[in-house]
Amino acid sequence: MSDILKTGLRLFIITVIAAVCMGITNLATQEPIRMQQIKAMNEAKRAVLPQAEEFSEVNILADSAESDGAKILEINAGKSGNEIVGHTFKISANGYGGDIEIIVGINAEGKIEAVQIGAHGETPGLGAKVKEKSFVDQYHGKEAANPLSVTKTSAMEHEIQAVTGATVSSSAVTNGVNLASEYYREVLNGGGQQ
Repeated sequence: MSDILKTGLRLFIITVIAAVCMGITNLATQEPIRMQQIKAMNEAKRAVLPQAEEFSEVNILADSAESDGAKILEINAGKSGNEIVGHTFKISANGYGGDIEIIVGINAEGKIEAVQIGAHGETPGLGAKVKEKSFVDQYHGKEAANPLSVTKTSAMEHEIQAVTGATVSSSAVTNGVNLASEYYREVLNGGGQQ
């Protein structure tokens, strides 16, 4: 056999072994990764609706689940005993660097309890600042009955002050929160499903 064939055969064998090892590793880690994602989502739901003891998924009405570059991916009713204490929304909104995952909690009184930012591709040091407590805390206590808007100056009652240099990212989060509020008002609180 020529040296080229021997070298090619060795590389082929090494490649097959590496592929098999990677496949086995993928199979071994797939379930733990899925369980971690579920755990992280449950923690996010508890963080945005802390008065809820358990969550049950709610069917989404497709007609009302998209608006302004945002889409509702999941809705859960938060319950304490047999009483619904609010709802959590998992939303994907178009930011500057791609989709932003937003978790919104709206309590039974129709107020935004909290907002958390999950996975995103926003620019570090700019758009990624929408994840900071100082930005997301602005949503706490706002009425779901009133749409919010983004401003670059100091915010009034129904305004959210944008992160400096990241108006697109700030607007994407606000669009996601507004979509959750609109769905809550028109579907969940308006006699729709619960």
